[in-house]
Amino acid sequence: MIQHDEVAIDALHDAVAQRVNDGFGVICMYAVEPGDSLRSLQVIMRKGGDVVRLSSDLDGRSYPSLALSMPGLRFYEREISEMSGITSVGLPAFGPQRIMWRYNGAYPLQKEELPKERIFVPMLGNGIQGEGVFEIPVGPVHAGVIEPGHFRFSVAGEPILKVKAHLGFTYRGVERLLETSADKDNTRLVERISGDTAVANSLAYAHAIEGDREVPYRAKLMRVIFAELERIQCHFNDISGIAQDTAFVVPSALGAGIREKVLRLNEEIGGHRYLMGVIIPGGVRKDISDINIEAIDKRVLKMRFDLEELKDMLYSSTTFMDRAETTGKLSHDDALIIRAVGPVARASGVISDIRKDRPYDAYGMLGMKVISSDKCDVLSRLKVRIEEITESASMINQCLNHMEDGPLFEKVSLKEGFSLGIVEAPRGELMHALHVVNGKVWRHKIRDPSFINWNALERALPGNIVPDFPLINKSFNLSYSGNDL
Repeated sequence: MIQHDEVAIDALHDAVAQRVNDGFGVICMYAVEPGDSLRSLQVIMRKGGDVVRLSSDLDGRSYPSLALSMPGLRFYEREISEMSGITSVGLPAFGPQRIMWRYNGAYPLQKEELPKERIFVPMLGNGIQGEGVFEIPVGPVHAGVIEPGHFRFSVAGEPILKVKAHLGFTYRGVERLLETSADKDNTRLVERISGDTAVANSLAYAHAIEGDREVPYRAKLMRVIFAELERIQCHFNDISGIAQDTAFVVPSALGAGIREKVLRLNEEIGGHRYLMGVIIPGGVRKDISDINIEAIDKRVLKMRFDLEELKDMLYSSTTFMDRAETTGKLSHDDALIIRAVGPVARASGVISDIRKDRPYDAYGMLGMKVISSDKCDVLSRLKVRIEEITESASMINQCLNHMEDGPLFEKVSLKEGFSLGIVEAPRGELMHALHVVNGKVWRHKIRDPSFINWNALERALPGNIVPDFPLINKSFNLSYSGNDL
């Protein structure tokens, strides 16, 4: 159940602050456009398994800023201003966060048709000046085959003083595209928000549609298997990338090879290397045959032996350990302030995992250990991912042992009002919130973990040297598409 409290806009700051003092953290803050209901602000907060939604109606297009005393909300307020044209009083000026072009007097999420004429919004510098201080622009076109992002480094020699990430180059208007009839299944679109987390996005979307309704037992187990296979391939990609950015070619190749085996297993059991099309509202679309169950069991066991070999290579190299240890530290306090999520947060001592705090599908019946570290650096983020792969393999084996014959799905439909789906994606807490009015999805809000963790990356970079940026960036492994939407 989700507790819902309606709060006057002038009292919203105190209401959020009180719950923060009680141990709640803000999952998301967003605006709902006017229509049959008033324009409103929504703040969703979580403490363990308890979720609270605060709603405040707006008479105009502004509200008192919450971020002045709660800095972690600054990025939500910027997004609300940019996407809905609703400004927070007191928030300093800022450059583009998601879109490089704006419509004069119009906003991407408005219900009216957008005008054809657009204006360009210039990027802002870091605002650091002084003798010997230089600004280095990087991107959005990069040397590697990666998504586009622009970074501005203020440096004094090699040490980094400040970094600002300018994103939005992969903005596609996904949230606007999802405003369709409530009886339309948009799974095919949401699982393509960020291609390597198709299962997590389709699962969060399915949970929002299902609400408190149960899905078949076999489907619950299969959902966990698919989700953990996705987590494993994502983590191996991260481990391989970290090794690559330290010029440690052999373990990088080994990690990439193991990931390729997982992707081939995904295709064999689900029909797609990234498991698109396997999750549907009400259950799963594809069954796992007895032959494939045996194949999963054998290959997961082999993968665990391969992981041990990879660990030995990495941890026995003094050169690698020297590059990774103490580099790119995200302090525990900073992780709490911005409410970092996923392996990034757990590597900074923030012990939080939706699978454990608010179990969904079959997670509540499985043994699971939340992996964490308090070292806060690149090495810590690497270790968390390595140990999480072991936990994922264990949960897959548990699901295989619990597997029983039964139906794969039950027909469900999206109800009127508010619904919420929260899952633990490979990068962390992922949320889909839907507002249904008169049979239409009036607002579909997505909060990808990368939206939060890009801000964590900016805090982890100062004090390091410019050549370590690729390594630190890879240790966060954030999704541009997931952030830009």
